[in-house]
Amino acid sequence: MSELENISDSSEKKIDIKSLIKKFTGYWYYFLISVLICLFLAFLYNRYNRNVYKVYTYILIEDEKNQADEVFELEDMFGNNANLENQKAILKSHTLSKKTIQEMDIQVSYFQYGKIKKVNLYKKSPFYVYFDENYNQLSGVEFFINLKNKEEFELEYKCENKNTYNIKTNKKTNKKISDNYRKSHKFNELIDNDFIRLKIVKDTSVFNYLDINNINEYSFILHSLDKLAANYVEKIKVSPLSKESTVLELRMDGYTRNKNVDYLNTLSKLYLEDELADKNEFATHTLLYIEGELSEAEDTLVMFENQLKVFKQNNLELDIVTKDFGTFKQKLDVEEKYQKIRDQLRYYNSLLNYVKSDYIEKETNEKTHTLSPTSIGILNPELNALIIKLMELNSKKKGLELSIEEGHPKYQAILSDISFTKQSIIENVTNLISSTKTIEKDLKSRILTTNNQIEKLPEAEQELWKITRNIDHYKTFVNYLTDKKLNTNILIEGTTSDHKIIDSAMGPEIPLFPNRKVNLLFALILGVGIPVIIISLRDFLNETILSKSDLTKITNIPIIGVIGNSDKANNLVVLDNPKSVISESFRSLRTNIQYLSSEIENKVVTITSSVGSEGKTFCTSNLALIMATAGYKTILIGADLRKPKTHEVFNLDNSLGLSSYLINKSTLSEIVHNTDAENLRVIPSGPIPPNPSELLNSDRMKKLIVELKKTYDYIILDTPPCGLVTDSVITMKMSDINLYIVRHNYTKENMLNIINDLHDTEQVKNINIIINDYIVSSSSYGYGYGYGYGNGYGYYE
Repeated sequence: MSELENISDSSEKKIDIKSLIKKFTGYWYYFLISVLICLFLAFLYNRYNRNVYKVYTYILIEDEKNQADEVFELEDMFGNNANLENQKAILKSHTLSKKTIQEMDIQVSYFQYGKIKKVNLYKKSPFYVYFDENYNQLSGVEFFINLKNKEEFELEYKCENKNTYNIKTNKKTNKKISDNYRKSHKFNELIDNDFIRLKIVKDTSVFNYLDINNINEYSFILHSLDKLAANYVEKIKVSPLSKESTVLELRMDGYTRNKNVDYLNTLSKLYLEDELADKNEFATHTLLYIEGELSEAEDTLVMFENQLKVFKQNNLELDIVTKDFGTFKQKLDVEEKYQKIRDQLRYYNSLLNYVKSDYIEKETNEKTHTLSPTSIGILNPELNALIIKLMELNSKKKGLELSIEEGHPKYQAILSDISFTKQSIIENVTNLISSTKTIEKDLKSRILTTNNQIEKLPEAEQELWKITRNIDHYKTFVNYLTDKKLNTNILIEGTTSDHKIIDSAMGPEIPLFPNRKVNLLFALILGVGIPVIIISLRDFLNETILSKSDLTKITNIPIIGVIGNSDKANNLVVLDNPKSVISESFRSLRTNIQYLSSEIENKVVTITSSVGSEGKTFCTSNLALIMATAGYKTILIGADLRKPKTHEVFNLDNSLGLSSYLINKSTLSEIVHNTDAENLRVIPSGPIPPNPSELLNSDRMKKLIVELKKTYDYIILDTPPCGLVTDSVITMKMSDINLYIVRHNYTKENMLNIINDLHDTEQVKNINIIINDYIVSSSSYGYGYGYGYGNGYGYYE
């Protein structure tokens, strides 16, 4: 008995797992259908969703100065100390985005419509559209092209409340346009109306391979440069590889992989070009200044050389080769020094005006720049360092303006540094101007002295010396400027960007979205999960007994056997199909009953259930037969006096039976019937009495049981459901063994409250449960029987 009641925890877990597996495999066709549908939907999702591709490139941001800085005097003019955040802001700036779009010439997008989705024809369009850039065109409107043949097409567009847009000025008009247009045109024809002026030209490398008879619709859109740039700025993601890294990753996710690759490559190239141009900006302006001065000096030198030729022709008698002009030599040296001092004063005054101004670089077409002192031959390390510092601070300020607000503490700190540096330059330059003017005054006095001496010389010698002096001066000046120009050119050519493109833009050919493998895997999981959820939810909402675990949760009554589902029309399965699995289940039940109350030789067995249709009569009849076939003398009593069924199962006359015996209208021999089974006798219920409970509780009923025990080994009573009437409770108290039928997927959990109460209060002893009509496809109870049972037998009301 203990073996039937106690099962180890590990066994229960194994049984639960097996129960789940068997339950779900019983609905394999649900899983198959669900998986196929989900995989098909995933295929459609992958096939017709627009692919999103990931492309990326890496740029190394360095703060190191150019190697030329260590060689040439102009090195400190070209340093770039922009930090990582500034570079991120520049890379995401609208200005750089617009330059990239214009460089790529992608202001017009081309599409081809398929049966379900449209495809971007980047560099694959069979035609290209050329807009009149000076004309106000419709932008943001999709123009549709239907090819009629290889020479003609139909152009169509519809717009409501759209602005026209001028490509050249990059501005929209305020006028709102609503228009519908549909008309046939030829390629290369000027299409001109109030809102568009354009030509559509074939790209023969693509167009010649088109099958005109099997072509879907094309379209194109003219984008506003500002809107398109804003779109790309939003799409591009710039971030460092790590907190410590100065490598920036530029990433874009989009529908057109090749277009995004080209965009990142072009943007990176323009970024480095702009960075190099900024780096060379001061050097370039220095070069322009030197070239201007050099051109003027060369022209002046030519003029004086021509004067010398004329003078020689007019003064052949003058010995101009060997003549020593000592005084003139002195004057030349002084005047050369004087000219340098004048150049320095002119530079100092220009620098002072520049620094005192309220701007460093106005946002106009004209820019104000200053030059390093070393670039014009002024060797003043302190001033040179201050100017370089001012340039660096302004470079940082320019970068911060792209990434933070003007009120930001960091921005205000830069402004404070700029103001302090300007004041230092002003004080330094003011002192230099004062000291230089003193030197200028002294040199001017010396020039007057030498001039007085020269005036005493003959007039021809004076004129010759003036010409010679000017020629020598400008030759020296030209040579000096030529040398400076050469050094500046070498420096510009040798200057490289502080930053470097590590890799050209790239990206996997497999789309980022939709992720085909993940979607198919998800579809597979979903295809399995949906039936699991539905079946589990159905079981959760189902209040009937579906498994052994359901029973063990709501009752402590032992489970003595499991009877499977039978698809046989005859109730007497044991008699008609003795080798069937159903018969085997009853044999197993017989064995278990033999161990119950084993000390009692002649056993009374009552079989009941909660309600009708749970298979009481079916189980009672076959249990009686299986006992008889084992050699036990067995008698089956139809104790259901309210709705008798036993006589129908055995095809017996029900005119006399238990009810007539209990009211003393028939004898025992008259109500006992033989059956086809040798050791089985049956007492039918008899006519339905008005007081079945009283009859079953009568002394005559008790005496009948005592009398039958003398003859039979097993007395089996088929009683009414205990959930409806008390008849069965009466007979259960007379019985040695009580069997309670629970029908799988039919008996509700709350129906066991009555039998639990009888068991817990010990009103009835030796109660055991039989699970009937078990279907293997739905669950498993751990007994190993997978039987079919399609008909419901028992009490119906």
